[in-house]
Amino acid sequence: MDISNLLGEKYFSLDAAQVDKSPEELVVTDNDETYYIVSSEAYEQTLKALQYKIVVDLGE
Repeated sequence: MDISNLLGEKYFSLDAAQVDKSPEELVVTDNDETYYIVSSEAYEQTLKALQYKIVVDLGE
């Protein structure tokens, strides 16, 4: 499964990802080193099952 279209741009800084995300988006990671801004739908439908975790929630 190619999830790169769900993940979008890769961030190596949590702070940078948090600044760039909108209130309707999440920041997720699978290794605590790279971060991705995703929609809540992408997380719930695909990324959650792949063991990605939310590090910045909606509205934060």
